[in-house]
Amino acid sequence: MKTKMLGDKKLAEEKRTVRWFYHSIPFIMLFLFWEILARVIHKPLILPPFSAVVVNAFSPSLAYHLGSTLAFSLLGLLITSLVGLPLGMLMRRFKKAEWVINPFFWFLLFAFGFGTTGIAPMLIVLFGLSQLTALLLSIVIPVLVVALISDYGERLTAVRIGFLLCWSFRIGGEMMLGITTVGLGYQLSECYFLHNMEMMYAIMLVMGFTGLFVDRVLKYVGNVVIGKEKIKEKEVK
Repeated sequence: MKTKMLGDKKLAEEKRTVRWFYHSIPFIMLFLFWEILARVIHKPLILPPFSAVVVNAFSPSLAYHLGSTLAFSLLGLLITSLVGLPLGMLMRRFKKAEWVINPFFWFLLFAFGFGTTGIAPMLIVLFGLSQLTALLLSIVIPVLVVALISDYGERLTAVRIGFLLCWSFRIGGEMMLGITTVGLGYQLSECYFLHNMEMMYAIMLVMGFTGLFVDRVLKYVGNVVIGKEKIKEKEVK
């Protein structure tokens, strides 16, 4: 029995290693092609070498701005989950509630615009250029999307997409609203005006890998929670 458990554990570790290997293939190919192409065309103001971008990605100042953006994005996700998930569960459980809320939420999505086209000017008029405006901008659309997705019973998917939206809207708000001098969005905007392409690409790398890491964590935690819920359901039955 003990030997079988050790064998299963070893097999699981081997599968995990193989999975990570396949996950890394697209990244290796992309970054290798990037480095070669940048060296061939030799136009750092358009495409700097990947090696130079990586150096900028590990700068202490960028870590500080990342911490600010990530903190506000996770706060937005917390608020979004606390509001959106119960609304989705309400619609899923009671059809009459779904008949009332579902079309109204879709109307709001089309009215506000999936980007900042409709909601941003309205929030600025109501609350001015403030942190509250940026926070509301990063949660209004995500709340609606999370509620609609969780209406179909996909709570984990709803939370993961909710973080994607909170993350994207926060960075977009930092870029366009100009309410703060801290954050990845503000830094991205500054680097654009200064034509600092190496830092621009570095920020994009940090945005991508940070988002991917948080998404993996959310997926892992969600699967653990869902697994425990299924075990409890079996015990009740």
